[in-house]
Amino acid sequence: MLAGDGVHCFGDGVLIASAFLADLHLGVAAALAVLVHEVPHHMGDLAVLRSGSRGSRRAALLKVSLAGAVTALGGLAGYVLVGQLSGLLPYLLVLAASSFIYVALADLIPQLQKRLNARETAAQIVWLGIGMGLVVLVGELGLGHAH
Repeated sequence: MLAGDGVHCFGDGVLIASAFLADLHLGVAAALAVLVHEVPHHMGDLAVLRSGSRGSRRAALLKVSLAGAVTALGGLAGYVLVGQLSGLLPYLLVLAASSFIYVALADLIPQLQKRLNARETAAQIVWLGIGMGLVVLVGELGLGHAH
């Protein structure tokens, strides 16, 4: 779990660095989106690690913190790589965005249908729509410029 989480966090770091290199406001939006996603994600990781018979609270917190710290390494790698491959930046951003959409549509929604009743699934889809609406709202606010 922690190895997968570390890879995920590395990718988040690359995403955030790429977004900041493309535009300051896009970087802030990406960083906030990752933060909002990662806090509950890591809280869940803590719960899983604590439920193991051998895990102490301190050890679980240390492990999750180390996995999360890989985000900074991903950010550094993203800054270096995207700086060298600036012509590919739009394609890298599309790749990052599409991976988020893929996870939401191909992984999360089918799991909701298996574990929740139709009403609960509909509520989750509404929350997903609210999240997408917030992204559109932030984009429409323009944050001082237009492309």
